[in-house]
Amino acid sequence: MSVMKDKLIVLIMLSSALMGCNGNSSDEGASRPDFVSTGDGVSVVQESQLAKKIKVALVEPQTMDMQFRTTASVGAKSGFIADIGLPFGGRVVRSFVKLGDQVGRGQALFEVNSSDYMEAVKAYLESRAASDLATANQRRKETLHQRGMLSDREWEEICAETRNAENACEIARRSLAQFNVDPNNVHAGEPLRVVSPIAGRVVRNNLVIGGYLSEEDDAPMTVADLSTVWVTANVKDAQVMGLAIGQKVKVEIEAGLQAEGKIYYLGELLDEKTQTLPVVIECVNTDRLLKPGMFVSAVFERHATSALIVPSSAIFQGEGSKFVYVQDSPGHFIKVQVITENIEKGRSRILSGLSGGETIIVDGGIYLSE
Repeated sequence: MSVMKDKLIVLIMLSSALMGCNGNSSDEGASRPDFVSTGDGVSVVQESQLAKKIKVALVEPQTMDMQFRTTASVGAKSGFIADIGLPFGGRVVRSFVKLGDQVGRGQALFEVNSSDYMEAVKAYLESRAASDLATANQRRKETLHQRGMLSDREWEEICAETRNAENACEIARRSLAQFNVDPNNVHAGEPLRVVSPIAGRVVRNNLVIGGYLSEEDDAPMTVADLSTVWVTANVKDAQVMGLAIGQKVKVEIEAGLQAEGKIYYLGELLDEKTQTLPVVIECVNTDRLLKPGMFVSAVFERHATSALIVPSSAIFQGEGSKFVYVQDSPGHFIKVQVITENIEKGRSRILSGLSGGETIIVDGGIYLSE
């Protein structure tokens, strides 16, 4: 009986011990979150496995050579392209050039019969003749006036007639300005010779001999000098700050083809839609590789620039903006919006949002969004 009692006591003690162990395990095994989010703040439990996965680093300015590229479009240089049209109606009767011809400034391109032009020439020639006659008459009567043989009233009337004739001649001469002709070399009945306002090459020619052109028609001919062109790149406002007029820029046309240019103009009016500024690059185009309307890439170099460089793994995409986790105390981080640019694989430059000296999460931050 004594042995049986001893065995029974041992079994009761083991059962009590097991029950006690199970109760403690239940209390200690209650789930606890690794981190807690409150607004833009995140608190990470220091003793959690998550805390071991998160790596932080100090953001400090670095001096380094950098470059960035952006899309750009090719266009003719201002003042080096001209659409040759008519501000009046007329019929093309003759052409002096063909597509691809090199022409000089003031060189005749084609002739047009225009009633408007002929009327303007007629009016000018008549008013010029009337002005010349009035001037000659005034010169003859001036001597008579000086000798007292002509009254002051009569002399004033003669001078007024001369002024009126000169004014009418000037008005007629100015009306010829729209035809871009030399008033001293016009002749009644002759067709208008349309001349090129610039030196260049005929890059478009849609003339039809015998065809009628009205002032509403598109210009039938274009002359352009494309030996130098403008390449316009759209650059973020923060990136423009590191550029300067005269700085060299590489323009990539396609695989294996490229040109070099210099910054001609830095834009000052921000495009609100794209948040970019136009940067105009002037390129020598001797080989005619750059064609107006072509899309290219502009590669800008920035030497010895102080910048905040962080691993791309530190940057996260939020709703409409990017952000990084900035540590403000051990285990506590705040989301801070930033503007960035990729400078090379795995690294990005902070354009705004950080000033340097902040400690941020550089690895493991992805777990905070799970």
